Amino acid sequence: MSDKNFTKLRPPSYGTMNSKGEIVIPNERTGQQQFSTASRDLPFEERVAQHEGYISLPGFSDEDDDEEERDYNTLLNEYLITTPFILLALISFIILLHTFSEDGAVLYKWDIFLLGVTGWCAVFLIRKPVFLIFSKLVSLKVSISSILTLLFVGFIEEVVRMGWLYRFEDEDGPFLIAYWLGLGWASAEAVYFIIQNFIELRWYKDELVGGGRYAEEREELEEILGRPLTKVSAWWGVMWRFSWIMFHIGFSCWIASSYILVFPAAFIHGLLLVIWGYCLPVFGIPATSYGTLLLTMSVFLIGLALFKQIV
Repeated sequence: MSDKNFTKLRPPSYGTMNSKGEIVIPNERTGQQQFSTASRDLPFEERVAQHEGYISLPGFSDEDDDEEERDYNTLLNEYLITTPFILLALISFIILLHTFSEDGAVLYKWDIFLLGVTGWCAVFLIRKPVFLIFSKLVSLKVSISSILTLLFVGFIEEVVRMGWLYRFEDEDGPFLIAYWLGLGWASAEAVYFIIQNFIELRWYKDELVGGGRYAEEREELEEILGRPLTKVSAWWGVMWRFSWIMFHIGFSCWIASSYILVFPAAFIHGLLLVIWGYCLPVFGIPATSYGTLLLTMSVFLIGLALFKQIV
């Protein structure tokens, strides 16, 4: 992937993603990304048809669940409807805190919440420099550099999270500190996800699709998703945000419970980034989304169990 396009895509978070992925290498020749001129000049309908040729693993293909293509206005309405549900997902995890309080009262820690927001932003800003380091200083193919970048970003994100938690090591209420830090982390990612959704949707406006404007951006995004954005329901985004909220809160609880858990957290985080950045066309959106939901739910429940919030 070219350096100039590295930061244009959402973090997999999805989610980064994100949640839809971060890095894509549409074509590689001698370690350089090159886009097919012939493909770029095809009408949009013919370029859409090319995505039917993706090879999926047996049992993971989402061809049977392939959603019908929506026009720009229909998808815009979907995004407008689902955006409040993403915000409600964040609010629901604040309400959930009432169940963990003996008297039903919730101690709001907005300073910790904002610290979580700054933590996510700090890690987001170092992604391009990390990619440049791997691609310029290490003699590897661009795709390998990109994978290493995602793995390293997962490690760095958990180390930064640990540093933020260490700052409040001597304070009372370590569970609440970890919970609010993770919630702030997830909130920053959710806001970025919402903004990026509408930016990417604009690339598919009817008057822009027929021309060459945003053709490269659309091609990169479709390489990540394995299908055009117009064939991806906006409701998947609600599931992705719900998953990554549990993910960030869960790992914050892991690390607050024991700093040694930063290593498995970093490994799992980096692996998920790679899967969302590279494997959506292989596994399909449904399989990847449901698999991520089960994994992040496990991370979340383990985090609660470490603080004896659940039996």
